[in-house]
Amino acid sequence: MHGEVFNPNFVGLRFDYHEKMNLQRESVDVRDAESEQFIARIFDDPSARFVGFHIFPDQVRPAILPVLEDESVKKLWLVRNPIASFVSLLEAEASGVWLVLASEPLPAGRRRKKVYFDIHRFNAYLSDLNLFRAKIRSVLFKTVQPYFPIHYNDIADPLVGNAIIAYFGGAQRLDQFETEILKQPSRPFVERIENYWEFTTYLTTVSGDDFYPLG
Repeated sequence: MHGEVFNPNFVGLRFDYHEKMNLQRESVDVRDAESEQFIARIFDDPSARFVGFHIFPDQVRPAILPVLEDESVKKLWLVRNPIASFVSLLEAEASGVWLVLASEPLPAGRRRKKVYFDIHRFNAYLSDLNLFRAKIRSVLFKTVQPYFPIHYNDIADPLVGNAIIAYFGGAQRLDQFETEILKQPSRPFVERIENYWEFTTYLTTVSGDDFYPLG
């Protein structure tokens, strides 16, 4: 399984595929110049039992539409608190650290600096996110395709993981799941947001329905 292969800042192939496909993580221009061929190369991998990647609102390309419409490609729907994902985005932008690997963990005691929660930017982010959700769901509805919802906090849960394996048609069952990508420990927003009181005041003005209108 690959990561964010169409991230605007990097090519999120699985770590061992950059050499295999002769495409460096920084080679965004090369990827964008031949996005259809890039997608085809990802799926044309007879050595892989499962092939997939993640897409987010700022990563939708015409090259992805055939993948969304292809009923043979199973879909997972990641559900995450949009505030948490936005703050994580701000932290990644501020630190330049987009991915932490088990083989290259952050130094002990190192924490990312607090970030400024830009309310206007978040509102735009939330609007784009909900539009993205609506577009994806529209394609799946028109092509009568199911999807498997998974909450971000349940990613490492063996019960959920085994359910996903079954959804993919696999028979194997595992007691635990290991990944090269490390999920960062959860910290309260008061330790992550520098304008925390402005942030909490903003939260009193919005409804939870604004965050999860489509699941």
